[in-house]
Amino acid sequence: MLTTGDVFAGYAIERLLGRGGMGSVYLARHPRLPRQTALKMLNAELFSDNEIRARFEREADLAAQLEHPNIVTVYDRGVDEGRLWISMQFVDGVDAANIDQPIPVERAVHIIEGTAAALDHAHRNGVLHRDVKPANILLAGTTGRERVLLTDFGIARPTDDAHHLTQTGTFTATLAYASPEQLTGAPLDHRSDQYSLACTLYSLLAGAAPFASTNPVSVIQGHLQGPPPSIRARRPELPPAVDAVLARALAKRPADRFDSCAEFAAAVRWALHGTGTGPTGFGPRPAQPRVHVPSAPHQPSPGRARPAGNAVPFVPARARRTSRAWAPSVLLVVLAVVVGAGVWVWRDESTFVADILNRTQAHKDIAAMSAAFPQLLPPGEVAGLEHRNPYIEGIGFGGRNCRAYVNTTTRNELEWESTFQAAGAKWACKSAEIRDSHFSFYTFPTAESAAAAVADFESKSRDVGSGASGTRSDDHRTLYYNNRYVLAAVVSTFSDPGRERWVLLSHRSSTSGNDLAPLLKDFVRFPLR
Repeated sequence: MLTTGDVFAGYAIERLLGRGGMGSVYLARHPRLPRQTALKMLNAELFSDNEIRARFEREADLAAQLEHPNIVTVYDRGVDEGRLWISMQFVDGVDAANIDQPIPVERAVHIIEGTAAALDHAHRNGVLHRDVKPANILLAGTTGRERVLLTDFGIARPTDDAHHLTQTGTFTATLAYASPEQLTGAPLDHRSDQYSLACTLYSLLAGAAPFASTNPVSVIQGHLQGPPPSIRARRPELPPAVDAVLARALAKRPADRFDSCAEFAAAVRWALHGTGTGPTGFGPRPAQPRVHVPSAPHQPSPGRARPAGNAVPFVPARARRTSRAWAPSVLLVVLAVVVGAGVWVWRDESTFVADILNRTQAHKDIAAMSAAFPQLLPPGEVAGLEHRNPYIEGIGFGGRNCRAYVNTTTRNELEWESTFQAAGAKWACKSAEIRDSHFSFYTFPTAESAAAAVADFESKSRDVGSGASGTRSDDHRTLYYNNRYVLAAVVSTFSDPGRERWVLLSHRSSTSGNDLAPLLKDFVRFPLR
């Protein structure tokens, strides 16, 4: 962590602005120009993660292409002291998530209009933001009107590549503001950002996201199946037209939304203030002249008197019955579509829904490793588990405490373990005695990614021998950091069909440098054959 007065990449650090899971942002002084800049730095331990590094670099590349008064300007990027950095426009203000909510109507409209202009500019230049939310909207107080700036293009994608997830299939947007197509892994276009912008407007006006819940499954169900909640239930003083505008922008099908974010913002202003041009399909229709329907030359059927002078023409009973007959058919079609989409979302292992419900390939790998090595690992199938937390734990070989993880990027506790963070699942078994041997099983999305992780670890360690047993190959290594001995390790890979994606890492700290004897003595006792 840098402190005031430190110099990094030529920038003089003034103070820390904020920290997150991927890095920190500092207020810094430009080395040559008389201005302040925001210096965003990726955490050093994430530098070896190819996907996170690419995402960080993509943020600079995409944002640098977008010159707009409502988008935070990116000045430069680089690598210094093994850390990626981006210098960008410093905005002296707060983000929209940190202002008191709900906010006044006019301020909400102003924020949405500025953000909509930024998004439409990005869309015209082939960039989708994919994480629109109050925390990514900066508000700068000036002598005039409050400035609105969109920031954080860290998970943005070019339009022609926006349907791809990350390499490991993980979900990266913020769940409370994610569009239905983001949750199901469907192709994205500019209307996905519009959905998130509508969620943002609802949050600013109501003080909570549209489908807010402490249960992520409930949030997902709301986005995929729930009707848009009425903003007037929280702000009854708002006109009814606001609900209609939000309902259109929050439509489940992108085709049912507005054509652009600017059109949505204009509809919001019209609904709230009655100014501007109302969007197609909204607002009071022109008054219709009263039409006199003359009496027919013959008398109508008994009990069906034709109302004279009524503005609504008489509809024969047969026509009414015909129109009603369509209702069950339409309902069946809609129901079939909803059920079909639900089945697809339920069965698809790559969606965020599967991750929440512990049905991804990574969760299955946890159970498969337990079944393959029951003497090493505790049982691997437990229902009702909490998402992204250690969801299985028990006693493994030799009394070691074992925990299972998915999304291992955030579950590698030691710096050297970052080599294996591309794994989709991990069993970690540790002894209470720190100098005893520990072991971890990893499963990767592909055999190629497993081989790449092993090669990366070997490039950072020293070869001190090898061995094999049946279909298992063992590579004996010692690891040093800054010429300081860290640990002895055995990296095992498997040639059994179905286990090419698996890697076993056994390691033991020692003061004896290259002496692997204590580890190998424990290792040969592992029931791995």
